[in-house]
Amino acid sequence: PWLVPNKGRVGFSASDAARYAPEARGRHQLPWIAVDRSLAQYRGVEHLDNETLLSTELDEETRRRFRQRLVDSGLEPDSYIWMPVHPWQWDEVILPVFAPDVAAKRIFPLGEGPDRYRAQQSIRTFANDDQPQRHYVKLPLSILNTLVWRGLPTERTVAAPAVTAWVLGIAESDEFIRDETRAVLLGEVASVTVRHPVLEDIEGVPYQYRELLGAIWREPLASKLDPGEHARTLASLLHVDRNGRSFVTELVSRSGLDAEHWLQKLVSALLPPLLHFLYQYGVVFSPHGENTIVVFEDDVPTRLAVKDFVDDVNISGTPLPELEGLPSDVDEALLREPPEFLRQFIQSGLFVGHFRYLAPIVEEHLGVSEERFWTFVREEVLAYQKRFPELAERFALFDLSLIHI
Repeated sequence: PWLVPNKGRVGFSASDAARYAPEARGRHQLPWIAVDRSLAQYRGVEHLDNETLLSTELDEETRRRFRQRLVDSGLEPDSYIWMPVHPWQWDEVILPVFAPDVAAKRIFPLGEGPDRYRAQQSIRTFANDDQPQRHYVKLPLSILNTLVWRGLPTERTVAAPAVTAWVLGIAESDEFIRDETRAVLLGEVASVTVRHPVLEDIEGVPYQYRELLGAIWREPLASKLDPGEHARTLASLLHVDRNGRSFVTELVSRSGLDAEHWLQKLVSALLPPLLHFLYQYGVVFSPHGENTIVVFEDDVPTRLAVKDFVDDVNISGTPLPELEGLPSDVDEALLREPPEFLRQFIQSGLFVGHFRYLAPIVEEHLGVSEERFWTFVREEVLAYQKRFPELAERFALFDLSLIHI
């Protein structure tokens, strides 16, 4: 519904109709609000304070305009934290649920930012179309989607930059991840949380009422790619067009490789960094088709990019030396899981949740049997285990034998 201009939106003017022409469909400016510091809390990685973030996300003229709007309303700009808000969330949730704070100007609409954004597959995360080097923005959206309400949990959102710093610290200090796999980890570098002054004090309130307003800024993929590289979500490989031609067929054809060699490249780009995080550090991401991004060079898969740390990074509940000395804010934010559950992130998230659907497409469209495809997966796991024999105890602890055929 928010794709149509809402003339009734409090504090926001109707947008120019030209923005909603067919060629602009799906690209929209985001409204920004100012939230009193008594309600809002900002967190950022080292060297990314609130002012620095705003200077990278909003041009000087927009910052001046927003600041002047506060001044003209008799408000002190430095008493507020600025953040974008999902237009639907503003209309349907923030206005009714935070009505006293909006009326008292503790939450104040600033107007729309200048850049146009496009929603990603995850619905609540937006990429900047006009300035791709600027951050992705993840915003709460109180809709029930894939069994959960898509808000932003307050505690985990507060901890997002700390979790990012810890995960990136592992990658930067590990030679295999840093230099060999060259995995791209899209860190969540800044966040704003807004606590509802009443709902969050009610004992037993359903979780969705603790996730109503906030924002997370994530590193943009464009800044991580080398010249000539392109990236596509893993989910895109399942696409078959209306003429019956699969996307994976098109990519193999463009690459110049035979189908088996291309598929081997795909699993060798994805699995080693995920396996290394699991076996070496007891850390898992949720590598489903939307979180997992394949980086290509000349349409040949070369490396992995992965995102969504605050919601989907989990760590081993079995004590490991690598998890000793975990920063307290990171330890409190991340879920600890037993080995049999932790390994399920790869088994269920990647193998069952994605490869199970890719394998029959590969057989039908590329002529590579499902059994042969799964052989490539198994061989990649065994190759990793041969490369790091010193981790034999971890291979048994996080047993992936489910994939044996």
